[in-house]
Formats: sequence, C-alpha cells, structure tokens
Amino acid sequence: MHHAISLGVQSDFIVSHLESDLIDQADFAVYRTLGSPDFHFGNFLALKVPLATKNRVDWEQEFDVSFSGVEGIAHRNFIWPIIASEPTPVISDYERAHYEYIENHVLMMPSNALLTPSRLNTALRIQPFRDDEQIWSQWRDISVAQRDQGHDEAGFRHYLAGRERTYRTLARFGHGDFYAALQGERLVGFAGVFMLNDMARYQLVRVIPECQNQGIARTLIHQMAQYVGSKVSQQIIIADADYHASALYQRLGFSLAQRGGCLCQWPGYARPPVDA
Repeated sequence: MHHAISLGVQSDFIVSHLESDLIDQADFAVYRTLGSPDFHFGNFLALKVPLATKNRVDWEQEFDVSFSGVEGIAHRNFIWPIIASEPTPVISDYERAHYEYIENHVLMMPSNALLTPSRLNTALRIQPFRDDEQIWSQWRDISVAQRDQGHDEAGFRHYLAGRERTYRTLARFGHGDFYAALQGERLVGFAGVFMLNDMARYQLVRVIPECQNQGIARTLIHQMAQYVGSKVSQQIIIADADYHASALYQRLGFSLAQRGGCLCQWPGYARPPVDA
C-alpha cells in the first residue's frame, strides 16, 4: 500500500528548495540537505509505505545506504503520514534503540479563512528581521537557550548557523523572512514564513518563557498571515500534537489536514528502555 509523502514533508521543501534534494525511491523518498548534515529534519527518509512494512533493522539499512558517503550524518530519521486506514505502527523496538518519537499536526488554511482573535497584544512592534544584526543575535541566543535537552551548545550553534544562512538566503531571494515581536528593542517572540508556488510555510514559532501567555504568538501569526495572505492562497504550519499551539493555530483559522509521525535517533538522545 503506497501513498504520497506527508504534507509536512512536501511543505518543508518550500523552506529548503534552494539547498535540498528529494530523491524518489519505490517505498520512500530521500530528503537530503548535504550542506547541513547535522540538520535532522533536512536529512531523512520520507516513507511512502506503512512503517510496519519493514522492521527497524531493514529501515536503518535503507537509511544508511541512502546516506552512504555523506560526511557528517550522525543520526537516522524516518517521517511518514499517519493514515487512519493503515495499522498503528508499533514503535517499542525503536524506543529501545533510543529513537525519539514525535507526532505532529499538519495544519492548513486558505488565506481567505483567517480569523481575527478577540484579543491581540497591541503593545508589540512586529517587523521583519531582514539583516538587522541586533535582532538576529537575540534570535541565536533565544534559540540556544530553548534548545532540546541533549544538544550541546557548540554543536547546536553550528547547526543554527546553517539554518540562519538558509533563512537569510531565502529572504534575499524574496521568498519570505523571519518576523520579530519586539517590546522596545527586546525580542520576545519570533516566527519565520516562506513562500513558494502559491503556498506559505511557517517556521520556528517561539516566545520567550517569561513573556508567554500574553497573546504574543497569536498576534504575531495573525499579522504574518495577513501579510502572506496577499501573496499566496494556502498557508501551512506544523505543530506538536501534544502541545497547545495546535489549538491556538486552529482558533486563527487553520484546520487539521494530516497527522504525521517521526522517529529520530540522534546523538545525545537516550530514552530508557521500555517494555514491548
């Protein structure tokens, strides 16, 4: 039983189309970003068959062959759409091998369906980053401070430098930008949005911990959605299925289009063994 690669993966290409390759195979597509081998979500297999079609060792062999000769790859990552008619994958064997499992919501919105929330944070100043070095410096520091546990700072800053190059190159080519939510000159929240082929894809929505629950995220995304809505007809955003952001985006007019699964094995992540 074959299916298309996930909507999330398809929209990822909006952000990485200047640097990434998507190589089609029978049971999966190989998504490669060779210039950033430490970018886990730029180097993975996008499955076109159920995860249960092959066992863990077989999938790992497919990954290793697909990325053989690529210097710097130190992880394995598999991404697939969760389809109701397919059997629920058993991931305990992956968890014992220290894979991190993530389930995401792929949310889509026609640009003319944007809803205005009852409350917006009118004290914010929202503007594109462009080449404002003061804002980019704060972006780096916030991103490092909020990195996932298990990523050492030096390695994460190296990864972040690659992402910054990508985002700033996209902005120079007119594909979008990151947007800052500012209180005075202080960056309290940010998000990126990039456009290609009549679709926009959001990236890395963040609010600093001490300023959460102040309507910053909804105000920021609402203003960004208004802007990109004049340029594209469809907008897409990815949210962790277990995080409240999915509900926030749905209150702005986004709706659940697909659920996606991801299993990633990476240095620094170690899950305790679980029972089968």
